[in-house]
Amino acid sequence: MEQSILQINGVSRNFGKTQALKNLSMAVPRGKIVGLLGRNGAGKSTLLRIAGGMLRPSAGSATIDSQKIWDRAKALGKLCIIGDTPDFGRLRKIKDLFFVCGGLFPDWDNALALALVKRFDLPGNRKIKTFSRGMQTSLMLAVGLASNAPLTIIDEPSLGLDAVMRERFYDLLLEEKQKDAGRTFLISTHLIDEVARALDYAVMIDDGKMLCEGTVEALQAGYLSVSGDADAVKELTEGCRLLKQEELAGTLVRHVQLTAEQIRAIQRDPRVRTAPIGLQRLFVFLTEEKEAERNG
Repeated sequence: MEQSILQINGVSRNFGKTQALKNLSMAVPRGKIVGLLGRNGAGKSTLLRIAGGMLRPSAGSATIDSQKIWDRAKALGKLCIIGDTPDFGRLRKIKDLFFVCGGLFPDWDNALALALVKRFDLPGNRKIKTFSRGMQTSLMLAVGLASNAPLTIIDEPSLGLDAVMRERFYDLLLEEKQKDAGRTFLISTHLIDEVARALDYAVMIDDGKMLCEGTVEALQAGYLSVSGDADAVKELTEGCRLLKQEELAGTLVRHVQLTAEQIRAIQRDPRVRTAPIGLQRLFVFLTEEKEAERNG
């Protein structure tokens, strides 16, 4: 793997008898938009709290540029983390928040922050406490983008946002990434279809464990949906790893993992049709497979 900025090494985290993370290891490649993808309760927020220095792992370690995060100001100085629950304390106005951010983030861009206020259609002079949940989320997303932190972590960026603002955020995210090729974003969400267009790399976790990680292209490359006459589909996919089988309007559909050679052979066969498996469906199939293994 290319050089990573965030390293998670064998991390476990227990809350009483509940184990939220289970010997999880992963690396976030530098200069990429990375998706941390998982269901609610998969361990995403616990992992982000550890990555943000807010929670100590029960075992293992988390580092930024090989510097331990827990209780280390040097490592935390490279980080901006936007949680899923905005908390503005006693700050009254946007200008007050941005003044504080100017002291927190060494590369804070106040001009960009003010421009993002307009892009998110936020009322600049209203008290923050009167903002809707969506407006509060938009304001914190503006902080994350304008922080210019080398590693910017955003947990569930869509909470409270309508469809227009969700799309606008991902447009803005891509704009900021183009300005600084070395900057890294880690976006945690369970809304995979929504974030997929922005991602360079994805990490999928479930039940506190790693499912898979890699570039989006590499993750999807070996998976295919094959549909058509039942006998032909079964013949061509015999012996392949079967993720799921469905019957739709008299047509058999198998979602399978294949080698590159098998994919080429199947795509040449006129008896069947093929389609790539989207990132969200792939995640669903992989989690269902793991769930079936755990249950039996």
